[in-house]
Amino acid sequence: MDNIDKKILKIHNYIYANDGLSNAETLTEFLKIFYCKILDENDGNMFLLLTNEADILRRVNNLYKSFQTKLNNVVKTSEKINLKDRTIIFIISELRDINIKNISSDIKGHIMQKIIDRSYRESRGQFFTPAPVVDFIVKMIAPKKNELGSDPASGTGGFLFAALDYISNTKKITIEDIKNMYFSDISKNLIQLILMRMMFEYSIDDFNYYTEDSIAKDVTPKYDFVITNPPFGTQGKVDDPKILSKYDLSYDGKKYLSSQVPDILFVEQIIKSLKYGGRAAVVLPDGDFENPSLQYFREFLVNNVKIDAIVSLPDGTFIPYGTGVKSSIIFFTKQNSTYLNKIKNENYSIFYARIHKLGYTFSKHSKSVYTKEGAIDEDYSQVLDAYKKGNYNENSYLVSINEIERNNYILAEHFYSPVYSQLINSIKQNKYAMLKDLVSFRNSKEKINIDEKYTYIEIGDVSPYINEITNSTSLLGDELPSRASYIVHTGDVIVAVAGNAIGTEKHAKAIVSDKYDGCICTNGFIVLSPIKVSAYFILSFLNSEYFLKQVLKYKYGTAIPCISKEDLGNVVVPIPDDEKMREIENRIKRAYNLRKEANELLYAV
Repeated sequence: MDNIDKKILKIHNYIYANDGLSNAETLTEFLKIFYCKILDENDGNMFLLLTNEADILRRVNNLYKSFQTKLNNVVKTSEKINLKDRTIIFIISELRDINIKNISSDIKGHIMQKIIDRSYRESRGQFFTPAPVVDFIVKMIAPKKNELGSDPASGTGGFLFAALDYISNTKKITIEDIKNMYFSDISKNLIQLILMRMMFEYSIDDFNYYTEDSIAKDVTPKYDFVITNPPFGTQGKVDDPKILSKYDLSYDGKKYLSSQVPDILFVEQIIKSLKYGGRAAVVLPDGDFENPSLQYFREFLVNNVKIDAIVSLPDGTFIPYGTGVKSSIIFFTKQNSTYLNKIKNENYSIFYARIHKLGYTFSKHSKSVYTKEGAIDEDYSQVLDAYKKGNYNENSYLVSINEIERNNYILAEHFYSPVYSQLINSIKQNKYAMLKDLVSFRNSKEKINIDEKYTYIEIGDVSPYINEITNSTSLLGDELPSRASYIVHTGDVIVAVAGNAIGTEKHAKAIVSDKYDGCICTNGFIVLSPIKVSAYFILSFLNSEYFLKQVLKYKYGTAIPCISKEDLGNVVVPIPDDEKMREIENRIKRAYNLRKEANELLYAV
């Protein structure tokens, strides 16, 4: 395998360097020649005999034409091999002595995975799911022989090829097994890639592949399992009324929507396409599991399927592939309403888990990560083991469906994490109060006079390290951004409730000094006026693990994480005895006074 691995890498690099193609384009052209090589092996292995370059090029072109003719529904007859003649000759010379047909499908699958991984990582391809995530999902779903499987957003086909590989570990793969897999994608180029991949790995071109918009078509219950990573995001909303009219989830419980994100429609389509007892695994953005505006979607899930598991992926999972969107995987089984009502009444439990390591670094130029023993450094195998064997811990645990319903159908893993629950319970072992009982919240937004001058404070104007406002901007009312909201006064405490830094050591918060009395701040802050404790104690709490971890529990939103005013008010605050309280207040007050004195000395004339 090492020999062909090295040859393929050499060929891939040669095409990339000499033909001016992107990595994804390189892969497509590379597979065209591979396909010709396979056809040649089926027709006399002529490449072993030909030495004249013109004869080799003629042979390649004739083979590719037969490929186009046979598969003209995917490959246009006008499409050519977009490689220089010298590149084609180079590839054939490298492959001449390799018999692709004799290489086992699992080795070819490994080779193909490496090529696709590189091609779609470096091109920041939106259609690629990392191999460790695919491996984990397929092992959780555990496809069986004779089951029908589907991926309605197939991309490069990784999920269903991995399903075939999983089946092959226990049973020999047959043509029937391959024909039990249904590949669909809206991109003809990707379907062509799947076709070439199938030919390369299994020497088969007669299987179920469709170039289509999966959410635009009508479906019937058919599949035993569906595994997919659908396109998601608000930038590509579906707004075709004919498509929206097919979906219950085009209605949010209050009104019919003029558009809907595709991931939500895909979930409903998947449910429709499953048989009763059929199971699914879908990668979704974390916002689907936690945003208050999507409660109707989560209620739909709870009322239409049995949710088997929700597994949180690491923050940087998709960064090497072009997106930083935090995602999780939902696993569910379609059940009839009678059975579903029965298990809901019995308060069934959902398996929850968090994966931390996937065996690669979470950066644009990602690299594999290994343990000291030389194994891939990952912990998703532990999650899989916990799911199969019930070995639960703080990273793998159960949550009852009743608890989900009590919490407005929030499904986010971090909301139920024992790490945060244990912290809150530990606080409640002693004297405590809710934050809303210790402070008043500034609720009234300032009415802006367009001709008046304002001093405006943004989140970036507050240093999270010294807990002070360090900058401001003077603007006329008509120059203020729409988020300018609250007037602050000396002694108020401002704390950020939005932004990627909330819940971390960079979480912005400050006591308002005399210098900034009467300024206006962004609605990215909540303004707190202490009523039962001092501002210094509140600030000390906002800097503590007790506060930051509760923010991580309650925060929602993937593009801009935030915490609601209601949840902020429900944060639990440990109340020390009077002596400890005075000690905390004096310490923080002294730190402020020392900084003030230092500034006076620094800027003294």
